[in-house]
Amino acid sequence: MLSNQLENFLDHLPYRAAFYDQNRQLIYSNGRADGSFFPSQDDPILADWIWQDLQNSPDGSLHFQIPNDSFNQIFMQSFQLLFDDQKQCQGVYAYVQDMRPLLGTYLKESGQAIVGWSDTTSGASIKGEIFDEL
Repeated sequence: MLSNQLENFLDHLPYRAAFYDQNRQLIYSNGRADGSFFPSQDDPILADWIWQDLQNSPDGSLHFQIPNDSFNQIFMQSFQLLFDDQKQCQGVYAYVQDMRPLLGTYLKESGQAIVGWSDTTSGASIKGEIFDEL
């Protein structure tokens, strides 16, 4: 049965994956860790503030960094509204992903780098009188 195969795949994702229905009720969770140092558990109902922010998001998604104690991983928790063909909301997909491999691949392939912000070498390129009063 296809649904059993899909559930088996979802059960073996490396991090948390959960689905909430259009009433914000948890209908599936793989029970995996979310990468944080806090105990993992899924809320039976999606939080009101997440639901509201998703509804107000231009692309129907939210992303939050998860604090962790490793410099080798960058965990992000994402929430994505799911719509049917008639553009009716069917629920929410919530998942955790380690962004470090994705970011590393992007930087390697694009030849770009991430540098720390340093205000000591930057400054205004044009002086304006409007800032003299500040």
